Amino acid sequence: MKRIFQLAFVSVILLILKINYSSAQQNEIITDSIYSDVLNEYRSVKVILPADYKSETTKKYEVIYLTDGEWVVNLFPFIYKFAQDEQYVPPVIIVALPNTYLKKVNQRDRDFLPVNVPSPAISGGADKFISFLKDELRPYIDKNYRTNGNNSLYGHSYGGLFVMYALLTEPQLFDTYYSTDPSMWWNNDFVIKLASEKLGEIKSQKVLWIAGIESTYKGMGIGRMDSVLKLKAPGNLKWKIATFPNEKHNSVRLKAMYDGIKYAYQGFTDGPISFHPMGAILLKDKPAPVFLLNSIPELRYELDGSEPDLSSPKAESRIILNGPADLVLRTFSTTGKYDQTARASYVLGEVYLSLPKPKKITSGGFKYTIYEGVWDKIPDFKKLKAIQTGITDSMFSLKNLPLKKNFALVAEGYVEIAEDGYYLWAIG
Repeated sequence: MKRIFQLAFVSVILLILKINYSSAQQNEIITDSIYSDVLNEYRSVKVILPADYKSETTKKYEVIYLTDGEWVVNLFPFIYKFAQDEQYVPPVIIVALPNTYLKKVNQRDRDFLPVNVPSPAISGGADKFISFLKDELRPYIDKNYRTNGNNSLYGHSYGGLFVMYALLTEPQLFDTYYSTDPSMWWNNDFVIKLASEKLGEIKSQKVLWIAGIESTYKGMGIGRMDSVLKLKAPGNLKWKIATFPNEKHNSVRLKAMYDGIKYAYQGFTDGPISFHPMGAILLKDKPAPVFLLNSIPELRYELDGSEPDLSSPKAESRIILNGPADLVLRTFSTTGKYDQTARASYVLGEVYLSLPKPKKITSGGFKYTIYEGVWDKIPDFKKLKAIQTGITDSMFSLKNLPLKKNFALVAEGYVEIAEDGYYLWAIG
């Protein structure tokens, strides 16, 4: 038997759907320079701004600093933008710091290696380079760009060794440390021995990502650093070591960068936890699905109203409800700052009563009305002035709406139900 239901849908679009427009925008690259009193030289920098930097004029951003800037200024932003377009990571400011060349000799050995050794003879300037980052470059970036105080440091090979040295000697300087195929073996395991002494002194929450190659895992000293971290790393240091097969010293950077930023920002979502239905009336002995619209690796759930933990079931693409439930969903991020919780109740009830089919009715979509405003709760729309009306037909798209935020869309109309069951409606 067919049933006619009169339905009214009210959706505050900003709260349930984040439309991604950033992929069409390009990141701006600014070439800059700063004179360093610490290093007694000019240092060039390339600042890559997020795509929404100019449009979001009050927004502040995390900063990722890249050593060996001339070698990664194209690679890292490309990988990061790919991850951002997939909504794995938030928009950030990227600062690429090229090396200094004196008489055509790259000075990275001078800047990255902590102590002076006979070869390379220019080694031993890592402490000065850290002082440059701490006292000159970071204050300059913070003054001239909209930063939010969260900073990360990336380095590869000797640069990866430097990243580890910076974590151990100035742990408060950065929040996340990326070290890819680092030369931990250098100077008879100097930084590995230092880690055994210094890891316990890290008092605030930090993230450490180390990546290497399966075939050189031991030779690079990464395996020995792994052993020290397992014994000495404090609980507030979130760390992970990953190895990749069939890669070379430089080629591993691509996979290491991508997996590294995904680890550091694990749990990030570009909007709230999104699922449907967000509460419903269930029929006895009629299982019902709840569909998850986010792809979140560490999304856990409970059905009894209790708070999920990492031992709770994983929420995949859908959850089947076999009866009444108090659903609690929770995300778990590496740092904890992206953790979210969402709740919904599902109760037993009766089928909605149907209405006679109206005589004057036109098929093709719901009637919609858009209202502009900012509300703490759903307002009385009858008292508000509409800014646009229309029909949610095959040509309708949320991307074509006149407003992108601070609005509500009300859709209402009739649905003809041909057979008993559960039905969901979505506007896209």
